[in-house]
Amino acid sequence: MKSTLSFIVIFCVTSIQIAEGQVFNRSELSTQVNTPWEILYGPDDYLWLTESAGRVSRVDPVTGSKVVVYTAPDYFNGSPLEQWPLCFQPNIGVGTLGMALHPDFTNPANAYIYYVYSYNQGTVQAPETRFKVKRLLWDASIQSVVNDVDLILNITTGYDHLGGRLMAIRQNGNDYLFLSVGDHGISEANSPTCYNPQSTNPNNFAQDPTAQNGKIHRFNIDGTIPFDNPIPGNSFYTRGHRNPQGLMYHTGLDIIYDVEHGDRTDDEINVLYKGMNYGWKDVRGYHDGNVPGESAYLSSYVPNPSISNDSLVSAFYSFCSGSPDTSSNYLDWCTVAPSDGIYYGSTGIPQWTNSLLVVTLKDGLSTDWEVFRFKLLPNGDLIPSMPGQPNPAKYFSGDQALNGRLRDITFSNDGKKLYLINNGGTTDKITVYEYDSLQSSLNEPGLESQFSLYPNPVTDKLFIDFKTNQGVKLIGASIFDGRGRCVYKSNFVEEFLDMRKYESGIYWIQVQDSKGEFHMEKFIKL
Repeated sequence: MKSTLSFIVIFCVTSIQIAEGQVFNRSELSTQVNTPWEILYGPDDYLWLTESAGRVSRVDPVTGSKVVVYTAPDYFNGSPLEQWPLCFQPNIGVGTLGMALHPDFTNPANAYIYYVYSYNQGTVQAPETRFKVKRLLWDASIQSVVNDVDLILNITTGYDHLGGRLMAIRQNGNDYLFLSVGDHGISEANSPTCYNPQSTNPNNFAQDPTAQNGKIHRFNIDGTIPFDNPIPGNSFYTRGHRNPQGLMYHTGLDIIYDVEHGDRTDDEINVLYKGMNYGWKDVRGYHDGNVPGESAYLSSYVPNPSISNDSLVSAFYSFCSGSPDTSSNYLDWCTVAPSDGIYYGSTGIPQWTNSLLVVTLKDGLSTDWEVFRFKLLPNGDLIPSMPGQPNPAKYFSGDQALNGRLRDITFSNDGKKLYLINNGGTTDKITVYEYDSLQSSLNEPGLESQFSLYPNPVTDKLFIDFKTNQGVKLIGASIFDGRGRCVYKSNFVEEFLDMRKYESGIYWIQVQDSKGEFHMEKFIKL
């Protein structure tokens, strides 16, 4: 049975001037949504959402018309009998969480939708809330779900830090499902009376490869376990995660990133390597010893003999890498609560090509509900921050009163429209930011300047050619290697740079002009 809700889209448009000269027009679809958790832009040019109570919805991104294509008949919202008896007596973790579309979704034989929701594995008298992955078969010819299958059952839950993101990707000709599961534990730093003894806190098992929680799991697309997972017969792919709420895939480089919440410090983006350990709860963020006991753990770490090549991996990026805040008010902490992200490989917004886009849930003393854009090097590493060009860059924080706490982000197939969802309650909505290429071109810094390097690739002398009809000159230059390290810096730009002393590889040069604007180009040293 499918229900249809049709609405006329309402455009509340404002031109937003953004850093680097980009202009976006903001609007809202009038679609009524209820606690959305996932938003995808499908290859069929429709938006796909998960909503509360086990629902999957399909939304026309032009008109805002919504169709609830499936509602789980066994969705379970938990029971009072499962309420935790200690501390603030939290309810069991439930919800409708992540969703993914089959990598070959436009093929009718593979038009599968996968999503995560809570169900009761026990009885009314003895409830046992768990999560499952359901697979739905979509028939585009009649625009309806024609089959549903329970694919993965008995996914554990807890009283906090559920994780719940789902991602379907194709790697080396094989299709996989990746599922993030949080540590399920309530922070002992914030609520020390929730477990007695504290050793029973589920977050103590994030390191245990035989426990589901605190892991990223990998399945074959049919729900079975890949033969080459780190431990045979075990869905565990990586361990040592606190609350991994986001998964991103760089299709060009075959890199998987996760996004996760820290505890008062070190919200993380990680590059996921099979079998590796990301440290929680003994290590947070970078391997910098910013929490008590971290340095000792790092120096004495013993790899798990059951996991091939096991080692600790430092965070790709930490949003808040100082010492943990001692305030009891979470709004004082510098953590941003990143909820999900997406790899942006499109050319629709030229300045954003090859970036990660991450949205956040926290409006605190020093944080906002906003979009972070991480610009990447060709090898997938971060371009280093530079004067006037911070990386990451922040967007749309001025609209946070309109947008709310941002749960997820996606973009249109042409890359020119961003779609954001929030799930703060009565104000849940779909927000659209459309890139205005004409206005952006008029606002581009150095519009009439031409900056080029030759020869490229280079062996000895690298010449810098900068032409402008505005009387602007170059006043500084920096060179960064492929790992983002600054290997050259000068406040004077010569006609050429001697590259003979540099190793072969990919480099980036940034020059500053007399208007205070920056220009960047890639070159290769042979």
